[in-house]
Amino acid sequence: MDLRKVKKNIEKISIDNWDKSFGGTSSSEIAQKIGVDNLIVMKEIESLVASGRGSMNPNVELCEISIDVDKPSFDFTPITVHIYFPSSAILEDFFYSTDLVRKNIPEYKKRLHIGAHQLGQVSFDESVLSRYFDYPEYYEVDDSRSGGHIYIASDETPDERYIHVRHGRKTLANNKSVVVAIYKDLANMSDFEQRHWHSHELNSNELGFHINDEAYERFFNRNYEGAWVEYEDDLLDLTKNIELLNSFFEGNILNKTDNIYCRPPVENTFKAYFDSCSELFKLVGPDNINQKTLKAYLKNNKACLDQDFQHQESGKPLSSMQLMQLFEVKIGVTNEFTESIRLLQKDRTEADHKIIESKIAGDNLVEKFFSHIRELNRNILAIIEILKNPL
Repeated sequence: MDLRKVKKNIEKISIDNWDKSFGGTSSSEIAQKIGVDNLIVMKEIESLVASGRGSMNPNVELCEISIDVDKPSFDFTPITVHIYFPSSAILEDFFYSTDLVRKNIPEYKKRLHIGAHQLGQVSFDESVLSRYFDYPEYYEVDDSRSGGHIYIASDETPDERYIHVRHGRKTLANNKSVVVAIYKDLANMSDFEQRHWHSHELNSNELGFHINDEAYERFFNRNYEGAWVEYEDDLLDLTKNIELLNSFFEGNILNKTDNIYCRPPVENTFKAYFDSCSELFKLVGPDNINQKTLKAYLKNNKACLDQDFQHQESGKPLSSMQLMQLFEVKIGVTNEFTESIRLLQKDRTEADHKIIESKIAGDNLVEKFFSHIRELNRNILAIIEILKNPL
């Protein structure tokens, strides 16, 4: 066969395969389809790559399987092949020269057609996640400092809202963070969801990323290296720690253990940050502290009397926070838990009592929010250790 025809067939077959699977094509498959030797196809693939018309994974070791229908046996024949990938320019030319361009293919699936890598990443601003936190009846969201995943909550979720995406968080050189997602997941979303993500997309070429980003490394190792990596889910840890703390008492010391509306800021703005702090405060603030449980514990275990629960001068009852502070003193820990609540309360009060401009902050407010949670977790665990081993 004319070598020019071999090259044309290589491109035609590889383009057809790409449009079906968004992957490469082995030289042996092409050789079998056009009836020439695999070595000839490999040589012409090398020529196409040299001229910039594609790329390849060279000298891949495979095994061809031969099945004898008359005998229950398999034969495995080792073979060396090139895996060929047509260039993005060729794929784009093909896309716009066919009726694919008139099929209204959603954005991220279209990008795969014109050469994007299935495992490539796209960057988005944090607000892309807002929709999924706002509609818990439609979406399940697993989120952490490293990222997580979003998927439909039930069969009742409308088809147009179909999504199953792994997302990560990546820190920029200026310490702000962005959301990243994988092309394959983006392309599998519904058209409705793809439009939403596209509207929040950032130009990755204009972003400078932090060199040492441990949270993102966990996302990468989990989704690209196949490592068994657990994300550090500080919010989930807080729920578990509150539940464990409650288990030491006859009743709950903190009434609610979770809040589905508690989430990281979905924008790096003070307004979004203060709103997140307000929801977090509902888990540890005075409205969630069970005074009855605290008083019963202090009476039964620390010999407290009713007058201990009153101000010495005014005779007024202690507030929930003051009662929690008394509890810390009586069990022999410093008041770091109540202090961490007060620090959170300061930011929560900003949201409730001030008109906050929705302007972009200079700090990484997502990280600042998680630092509040880590501090609460640390102090709750310190209390738990004392309760396990009382003085």
